[in-house]
Amino acid sequence: MLADLRSQGLSQFQGKKYEESILSLRKYLRKVPKDYGMWNILGVAYYHTGQPRKGLRYLKHVERKTTEKSYNYYYQGLCFIASEQPDQAREYFAYIASRYQDDYASRSTFELGVLEYKLRNAPRTYYWLSRYLQLFPTGPYVATATAMLQSLRESRWLEGVEGVTAPNQEEALFKYNNLSLGSQPHYWFFQAGGLSSGVSNYEPTQNEGLKASSNDLQAGLFDAGIGIGPRKLGDVTSFAGYTYRQRWYTDLDRIGEYMEDPGDLQYFPFRADQLERRHQLYADFRRQLNPNLFLGLFSRLEYKLIGSNLFPSVDNSELAKVTNISQTQLVIPWIGYSFNPNFRNLLYFYWRKELNKNAAEFSNKTYDLGLNGKNPVLSLGLSTEYDLPENQINISFDGFQYEFIFNDPWLDYTRQGGIASVQHEFLPRWFIQGLFGIYQDKYRLPRIKKNRCNDAPSKNSNNSEPPSICTRQDSGLLLSATVYWNYTQFHRFSFQFEQVKNSNAKLKEFESSTQNIKGVFTMAFPSVKRTVRYIDRFADSAFTKEY
Repeated sequence: MLADLRSQGLSQFQGKKYEESILSLRKYLRKVPKDYGMWNILGVAYYHTGQPRKGLRYLKHVERKTTEKSYNYYYQGLCFIASEQPDQAREYFAYIASRYQDDYASRSTFELGVLEYKLRNAPRTYYWLSRYLQLFPTGPYVATATAMLQSLRESRWLEGVEGVTAPNQEEALFKYNNLSLGSQPHYWFFQAGGLSSGVSNYEPTQNEGLKASSNDLQAGLFDAGIGIGPRKLGDVTSFAGYTYRQRWYTDLDRIGEYMEDPGDLQYFPFRADQLERRHQLYADFRRQLNPNLFLGLFSRLEYKLIGSNLFPSVDNSELAKVTNISQTQLVIPWIGYSFNPNFRNLLYFYWRKELNKNAAEFSNKTYDLGLNGKNPVLSLGLSTEYDLPENQINISFDGFQYEFIFNDPWLDYTRQGGIASVQHEFLPRWFIQGLFGIYQDKYRLPRIKKNRCNDAPSKNSNNSEPPSICTRQDSGLLLSATVYWNYTQFHRFSFQFEQVKNSNAKLKEFESSTQNIKGVFTMAFPSVKRTVRYIDRFADSAFTKEY
C-alpha cells in the first residue's frame, strides 16, 4: 500500500501533476518519514506550484540527510531566487558548481552567470559563463551563454536575460494561501491604531484682540477594506474597491476622568458624537499605449458621517443617531510616462467636489470647465518617482496647483505647492520615510479690518480711519517622519510623527500648527506593500484645510 502511494506520488510528479503529487507524497511521508528522496520531491513539487518558501522548508529539512545533494541544493537555489534572496541562491549554486560535475552543476553554473550578469558584475559573469562553456560544451544554455559573453566583449548589456523561468507565484498566492478569499485577483486590509493630535492657533478675546489657544485630541483608528483586481483585459488594467475609515475622538480629560473609576460607564471616554466614519468606493482604469506610455482614470466617492446607532452615548440616548456630514466626489484623469522600470512620471488633473450637508457655503470644488461661460479653471499636478534598487531607496516629487471654489467666495483660494519624500530600507524589512512639503494659498477676496492688517482689532480704534484692505495669503509647511517594520509580507507595524504649520505674516488669526503622532498595525493580503499602494492611490496630498 505504501509502495503504491510512493509510486503514485512519483508518477504524478513526473507527469507535472504537482498538486496531486503533493497530496500523495504528504500521505506517504507521514508513514515513512525517513524516505529523504521523497522529501526532496515534495519540496520541488511545492516550488513548481509557485510556493518556493514551502519548498525551501522541506528541502532544508533533509539537506544533510539526502544522498541527492546536488539536486537538493540546486532547487534550494531556485527557491531562494523566487523568494527574492539572490545572495543565498548564489551560495548554494556556487557550492554545487565547485563540487559536482552532473546536470545540476551545469545548471547551477549557468544560473550563477545570469545572477552576476543582472548585477552588471562583468568579471564574475565572465568567469562563470566561461566555466560553463568549458565544462559543459553540449549544455542546453550554450547559445545564451555565448551571446552574453559576446555582449561583454562589446561592452554592452543585453536586456531581459533570465535563467530558469520561475513558476507563477501570483496565481499560487491566491490559490493556496490561507488568507486568500478566492482564486481570482483581489485584496483586503485591516488597520488598527491610535492617534494623538495637538493643535495650536489663535482665538478672539472679549476686547476683540487675539490670544494663543491649544487643543489636544486622542483618537482610536480603525480602517478596513476589500477590492478586486488588478484585472487585465487586453491592454487595459483595472481594479476597484471599498474602504471604511473610522476615527473615534476623545481627549485626555475624558480619559483621566474615566480612569478614576473604570467601572462607571457613564464616564466612558469614547462617545458616539465623537465618532467620525468615512465610506469610500473607488475604481482605477489604466491603458498601456506603448511600453513606456500609459493613460488612466481614477475615481472615488466618499461619504462622511458622524455618530453611530451601534454606539450610543451612555448619558444621552439622543446621541444615538447618524449625521450625514458631507459627500466627496473625486475624478483624476492622468497620463504617465516611464523611461525605464525605475523612473516614472505622471501628469494628472484633480477634479474634486465636496457637498457639505450642514453648511452649503462650505461646499467646494477644484474645477470649473467653462460650461457657464466663465474661463475654465483646472487643478492639476505632476508626480515623479525614482527607484534606486541597489541602494533600497525610493524618491518621489509632487508639484500641484489646486483651485478651491466654494459656495462662499470669501473662502475661495488657489493652492500651489510641492511634496518630496524619500524612503529607505535600512535593515531587512525595516523602512524609514521622510516627507517634506510646502504650499502657498492665495485667497480670491481680501479681508476687511478696522486697523492695519498686522494689528489685532481693538475697540479703541479710531473709527474715523478708513478700514484696511488685507490680502490673505497663507503659507504652509508639512514635515513627516515614519518608521515601519514589515514583520511579514502580510503584517506591518508603523509609527509616524507629522507636523503641519499654516502661517500668515499679516493676519495672525489664520496661523495654526498641528502635530500628529500615530501608531498603526496593518494586516493585508496579498501583501501590505501592494495593498497600501492601492488604497492610498491619489490620496489628498494637497493636505487641504478643514473648515
